[in-house]
Amino acid sequence: MNRARYFCYPLVVLCVQTCVCAAQDACTSGELRTDSTPHSISVEWDLTGDIDHDATCKVQYRQQGSDKWLDALPLFRVDYQWWYHTERAEKALNMFAGSLMFLEPDRAYEVRLDLSDPDGGTQTKTVTVATRPIPKLPQDGRTLHVVPGAGGGSGGRDDPFQGLAAAQDAAKPGDILLLHKGDYGTFVFEKSGEPSKYVVWKSAGDDDVVFSGIRVNASHLWLEGLHLQRKDEPNGLRASDKTTDVVVQGCRFDGFHYSITLKPTSRYWHIADNVIVGDNDPNLPTNEGGISGEGVELNHSSGHVVAYNSISRVADGVSYPERNVDIYGNEIFDVSDDGLEPDYGFANVRMWGNRITNAKNYAVSFQPMKCGPWYFVRNVCVGTGGIFKFRVQDRFALINNTFVKWGSIGDRMHHILTSYSRNNLYISADGKGPIWAAYDCNQPQYCLPNNYDRTWMTDVDYDGFDWGNSPEAFRWDNHRKRFNDLTTFAAAVGIEQHGVRVRKEEIFEKWEIPSVPSRVVPQHLPLKAGCRAVDAGNVLPNLCDDFVGKAPDLGAYELGGEMPHYGPRQK
Repeated sequence: MNRARYFCYPLVVLCVQTCVCAAQDACTSGELRTDSTPHSISVEWDLTGDIDHDATCKVQYRQQGSDKWLDALPLFRVDYQWWYHTERAEKALNMFAGSLMFLEPDRAYEVRLDLSDPDGGTQTKTVTVATRPIPKLPQDGRTLHVVPGAGGGSGGRDDPFQGLAAAQDAAKPGDILLLHKGDYGTFVFEKSGEPSKYVVWKSAGDDDVVFSGIRVNASHLWLEGLHLQRKDEPNGLRASDKTTDVVVQGCRFDGFHYSITLKPTSRYWHIADNVIVGDNDPNLPTNEGGISGEGVELNHSSGHVVAYNSISRVADGVSYPERNVDIYGNEIFDVSDDGLEPDYGFANVRMWGNRITNAKNYAVSFQPMKCGPWYFVRNVCVGTGGIFKFRVQDRFALINNTFVKWGSIGDRMHHILTSYSRNNLYISADGKGPIWAAYDCNQPQYCLPNNYDRTWMTDVDYDGFDWGNSPEAFRWDNHRKRFNDLTTFAAAVGIEQHGVRVRKEEIFEKWEIPSVPSRVVPQHLPLKAGCRAVDAGNVLPNLCDDFVGKAPDLGAYELGGEMPHYGPRQK
C-alpha cells in the first residue's frame, strides 16, 4: 500500500517577518507552526538558506505569569531530502523543529526561540502555546441508563432506554449514558458532543458490556469500559472521517486483527488504559506470525495521546502517527512484528516511558521517517528481535533508554549518526557478537543514509555498553573496521567520547533475563547503588534535568526514583 503523504496540517500559523540575509549561506526564517498535547508542545519553523547547517535555535519556556525562564533542548536542524522509493521523490523539508516535553496539562506557556546563524540572519520570537487539557467527564449533564433492546424507555434507572439507537436519539452534549450488561452487537456512534461536554457511553459496572464492532462517526465522544469481542468483523473500533477529541478509555479488545483504527483526518484522540489482545501468534517463526494487524493504527493522523495501554498478540503495538503525537506508559509485549511503528511520521512524534518485551522483529521501526525529530525517551526494550529497524531516517533524540538483546543490539547502527543520543544502556544478554554492528543493506535506496562518518547531524555520547565476553565490541563500515573496546571505537568514529563500559551483572539490582534467546517476562531493570551507570549521564534541559546525585544515571531508571507504571492504571 502506498503510505506516502506529502503535507502536514498546521494548527497554528504565525506570520514571521523574515530576517534580511547578506551572505549567500545566511538563513531566512519562514512560517512558524505550533501545536500541543496535554504534556508537550511542538514547534516547526521553516527556513531557506543555511546550506552549511550551522544555524542554531535556542529554546526557553515558562508558564504564563512566571518570571523564571527555563531552558529546553534546542530545536533540531532538519534538512530532509531523502526518499523511500527512488521513483517517488518526497518534498524536501528545511526547518528547525522540536518539542517541549513533560509539561503541565491545560496551561499557557510562553516559548522563546532564538535563531542564530554565523553567516547572517538572526531573530528572536516569543509565542504563547497552551497545552491541551486531559479529558474529564462532564459534571452538569444527565445520567441516563441503557440496556440491550429494540426501542423504548425514558433513560431512567427503572425505565432504561431499550437499545443504543433509542438512547442516541435522546442524547445531548454532557450526558453520561450508563450501559448495563449485555450484548450490543455492532453500532455506529454518531451523536457528537461539544468541547468539554462529551457524549459519554460508559459501562454501568454491573457486568460485561459487549460489542462485536464499533464505528465512531462523531466528535467530543467518550467510550469507557466497553468489551469488544470479535465475531465475524476483523476490525474492532474504526473511525470515520474528521472525528476529533474522542476518548477511548478502559476498554478491552479481544481477537481483532485491527483493534483501533483511525482515519488520516482524525485529530486529538485520547486512547488510554485499554487492554488489547489481537489475533496474531508471536510464537511462530519470524514473519509467519503475521506482519499485518495493529493494536492502535493511527493511520497518518496527528495530535493524539496513546497512553497506559496493554497491547499484545498484534503485529505492531502502535503504528503510523503523523506529527505531534505522544505515546507513553504502554506495556507492549508478545507482538509478531514491531513494538512501535511510527513509520511515515513527520516531526515531533514522542515515545517515552514504554516497556516493549518480546517484539518478534524490532522494538521501534524507521521505515521511513518523513522528517525528524522523533523522541524516544526512557523506554525499556527487551527481546529476541532487533531494537531498531533502520531504513530511512532523519534526526531523532534517543535519551535514557535501556536496550537488551541477545547478540548485537543492531546491525545497521551507523544510522545512529543522525541522532542526538545520550544516557542509554546497550546490553547484550549473552555477550555474543559486537554490541553494535554497521553494514549496508542489500537495497541501499531503502537504507538511507548509508554513511559511516560523523556529519552535521551527529551528536552521540554518554551511553553505556555491555558486550559481555565477546572479543569484538564494535563492527563498523560494512565489516571493514572492527574494535575490541570502546576507547578505540570512540577515537576512530568520533562519537561516545564519554561512553562507559558496563557489565550487566554489576549494574542491575536484579537480572533475570536468561543467557539463551527465549520469551522474557516483562520486568523492571533498576540500577544497583554505586555501579558505573550511576551519575554517568549528561544533563539535558527539559528532558533529563530532574535527577538525584551529581548527574543523571544511564538507562530508563534513575536510582532511588519511583518505578514507572506500564499498562492500564487502577482507578
